[in-house]
Parts: sequence; structure tokens; C-alpha cells
Amino acid sequence: MVLEVWVPGSCGEIAQGWRDGQPFMVTCPIGLYSRALVTDSTSAKTGFGRKANIALKNTVSFMGFTDFPLGIALESQLPTGKGMAASTADIVAVIQAVATAIDDELDPETLAELAAGIEPTDGVFYPGIVRMNYMTGELLETYGDVPKLIIAMFDTGGTINTVEFHSDYSTNAGNTDSPAELLEAVDSLTKDFSPENIARVATISARANQKLVEKPQLEEIIDFVKSQGALGVNVAHSGTMMGILFSPDESMKKVMDVVQLIGEKFPHMEYFETERLISGGCNVRNR
Repeated sequence: MVLEVWVPGSCGEIAQGWRDGQPFMVTCPIGLYSRALVTDSTSAKTGFGRKANIALKNTVSFMGFTDFPLGIALESQLPTGKGMAASTADIVAVIQAVATAIDDELDPETLAELAAGIEPTDGVFYPGIVRMNYMTGELLETYGDVPKLIIAMFDTGGTINTVEFHSDYSTNAGNTDSPAELLEAVDSLTKDFSPENIARVATISARANQKLVEKPQLEEIIDFVKSQGALGVNVAHSGTMMGILFSPDESMKKVMDVVQLIGEKFPHMEYFETERLISGGCNVRNR
């Protein structure tokens, strides 16, 4: 028996903030993944860090067992500390793989509850694009069809401990609502989930986040990429990644030309990869 579970990472978030004393985020899943592979040919557990081990232990207990006798290997395409949902993807891949191997797949709401019990969680395991409470995992809203925006990703430098960031922010500013402009923009996604409006909302959220995790030269970058045909930018609100957002039908040659120009004009921006916005969710495969 071989069972695979794939969970996507993210390029930061489309938007993130607080409303009525509760945190929210709008997910931004991309085509880079964490994979958990279960096999009955061994009992070894490989590729596990502390959080993955907690996920394994908690899921076994949740399913009513005391041990997981099968082998499970975890691997990821996602760097840590950059705001790409690497920890969430690892944790959820392990939870879903263990639960499926023991009995059956868990629904996204149960995955959310278990993942949020370990640390603040991204919503990349929910199908589609969603707005959710990243502290509790509660689903707040699901949006329409996912436009496959092209996202040229850049690392602005350094790493951020997401758990420490959210703990500090909740303590110091957790009851403060985000600016009205951002909240109104997020509300507009319900009726207008076009590439142009997604990019507009993401850019507003990136600007609002500057007082929390500053991205150097953000305004200059926004002005420059828009002058080159990009729709806007999005950021990792508790990480270092920034996405340059392009229309789904933009030519890849044009995108890569702009990538080169960004690298020349803003040398602190390290190009990472170009991906597309995709629908979130766990992909479970038996083979």
C-alpha cells in the first residue's frame, strides 16, 4: 500500500487583517507542495520536524489509536520562514495522510481544527480561495472560480517566526480593526473576484501591512511594476515573500522580462519562482 497526500503552499496572502477583534486572511495557494507518503513496507518516520511529529501524535489520538505502525515520509518544495505556508502544508499533509491510512479522509473543517491546535494556520487546504480565521481555522467565506493569476515571487530577505509574530501581534494589537479601506476592499471580493480586483485588494493589504512587517521600497515597487503592466502586488503578511501579480493571459516572456527589470532596479529583491494562483485543497492519491 502506498498513499500520497499533497498540500499546496502559498505566496503569502491576498489579504490579511482584523475585524471585530478577530483575525482573518484570504488565501493565496500556488503550485508548490508538501507531500506525505505512507507505506506499509516500513515503519520509519522520515523528514519530520517538531510540528510534523505533533501532527502525527495528535492525529493518531484523534482517530482513537495509540500508535501508527506504518511508514510515513514528509518532503516539501517550500522554504520555511518566508510566508509560504510551509508549516501548514507539512502539518496538514501529515494529518490527512495519517487519518486516511487509518480510516478515511478528513473534511477541511476538521483539518483546520487539528492544524490550528498546533499553530496559527493558513487555509491552503480549503478548496478554492477562502477567507478564514487563521488562529482557529474557522471558514468565513468561500469565493468563486479561481482566476489563475501569474505570480512572480520575490524574497525581500530574512526569515520570520510566524508563531512568535502572531503571538506578539495578538498581544499588542489584537483588538484593533484593520483600516476601513482594507475591510471594504476585502468585502468587495464577494461580488468581484476578477484578477483586477484581487490585485487591487492585495495591493491595499500589502500597504496596510507595512507598519507590521515592512517590505523595503514597497511604494516604488508598486509604481514600477504597474508601469510595466503588472496588476499589483501581494505580500506575506508574516513573512518575507512578495508576489508581483499579472493577468492570467499575460505572456510568460513579458513576465520574465519584468522579472529581470525588477532584479536590476531593486537588488534587494531576490527572484524565487513564477507560479499561478490555484485552487487550494488536499490531493489524496492511492497507488
